[in-house]
Amino acid sequence: MRSVLIVEDNVVHMEMLTKILKEIDMEITVYKASNQDEAYAYTMKNRISLFLIDVVLDSKMPGDVSGMRFADRVRRMEEYKYTPMIFITGLEDVRLFAYSDLHCYYYLEKPYNADKAFKVIREALRVPQLKDRPHDVYFRKDGIIYKRNVNDVVYIENVRSGQTVYLNNDRLKLQYKPCKNILEELSSDRFIQCSRHLIVNKDYIDMIDTVNRYIRLKDDYGQIEIGITFKKKFLEALKES
Repeated sequence: MRSVLIVEDNVVHMEMLTKILKEIDMEITVYKASNQDEAYAYTMKNRISLFLIDVVLDSKMPGDVSGMRFADRVRRMEEYKYTPMIFITGLEDVRLFAYSDLHCYYYLEKPYNADKAFKVIREALRVPQLKDRPHDVYFRKDGIIYKRNVNDVVYIENVRSGQTVYLNNDRLKLQYKPCKNILEELSSDRFIQCSRHLIVNKDYIDMIDTVNRYIRLKDDYGQIEIGITFKKKFLEALKES
């Protein structure tokens, strides 16, 4: 699932960018921050696929370029070394620095054209993401926190009566929560929702039968279904990853 962080102090521009993103894909997760501290918190907690950054985040502060400082801080993080960034500003003297030092994907000048912004953002979202590193994920049940490596999660079955996390050597029965929330907490491009109730780790996929709509998993973990309404989006997500 793609997620975009908008770093913008102007509410009107923030909502305009959000509208463009939802027109591109309603399933995109949009995070909004009005200053660099909020933006950094979202960056650390979630896996961001694209940054939309206004260079000037405090128009009342003379000479403010806090958006650039935030971008520089993010670029120093290994996991975001190549993540696309689009800068949005009316300043002219930051263009060269943005391209050469921060390797921004594009530079939108204010006032920008909504159609042009739509095209640029859509293209940036198609940039292949680096395969994310293995990391620990945390599950909570009855006041107990279980730590597991993201590589150990084969798939998750999530129904109203509860959530079952199938691991490569165990399984956990947890409380129900929306699949969107589960994907955000996993914070990994490895996981793709393949039906209303199922999320699969693509690294465990052995074979896909698109006619009969099922996935055969590696290492005798069985097979799971592909929901009829999820088939197209699942295959597209798998191709992108």
